[in-house]
Amino acid sequence: MKYVIALCAILLSAVLTVSAQDAKPVTLKGYVVDQMCAGKMAAKSNAAEKAPGHTKECALNDQCAASGYGIFSGGKYYKFDEKGSATAKALIEKSKRESGLYFEAKGTLGEGRMTVTSLKEATPDKSSTMKKGT
Repeated sequence: MKYVIALCAILLSAVLTVSAQDAKPVTLKGYVVDQMCAGKMAAKSNAAEKAPGHTKECALNDQCAASGYGIFSGGKYYKFDEKGSATAKALIEKSKRESGLYFEAKGTLGEGRMTVTSLKEATPDKSSTMKKGT
């Protein structure tokens, strides 16, 4: 029995090592929206088009903020990890924008989440708005 458990532990650590190596750094530019509102937007067609109109007031509402944050980029929504959500909230609180919370997020994508290594407010580029960067 001990050998089976040891073998499972070795295999699990090998799988985690391989998947960690597969995670490539990515830079996404887009609109940061709380996960609660993003879910409502996703239920409708053209969800990514609604993101620029999402307000700072809504994003900082207690229920919305508690749901965490993510970014609409390239027509998709990427949820932030816990640290990324905390960073997003702090930056939204400091932002002078009342809507159109456009940011640049750097990190890695995996398991339905973005592990955020840096996040900063950015200016939307009309030619590349909502496109995934590298």
